[in-house]
Amino acid sequence: INMKDKITASILAIFVGGLGIHRFYLGQIGRGILCIFTMPISNIVAAIIGIKWLLSSDESFNNNYNKQRIQLDQMAVQKEMLEAIKKTNK
Repeated sequence: INMKDKITASILAIFVGGLGIHRFYLGQIGRGILCIFTMPISNIVAAIIGIKWLLSSDESFNNNYNKQRIQLDQMAVQKEMLEAIKKTNK
C-alpha cells in the first residue's frame, strides 16, 4: 500500500475532479464512478474538496486517507524493535 500524496490528490480534484480521478487515486472506486455519473455537479464539488485538502494539514489528510499505511509502518517498526530486544536478551 502506497502513501497517497495530498498535493497530487488536490491537483487531481481541482483539475479533473469531474472524472473522479482523485477518488480513484485514493482507492475510492465507488466514489470515483459516482463522480463520473454526476459530472456537472462533481466538477464543482471536487474543486472545493481539492482546495480544502490543500488548506488542510498533512496530519489531517493522512488520518483520512493514509491511516492503513501508517498502521502498517508502525507495525513494521514494532516488529523490528521486538527483534532487536530478542537479540540483546540472548
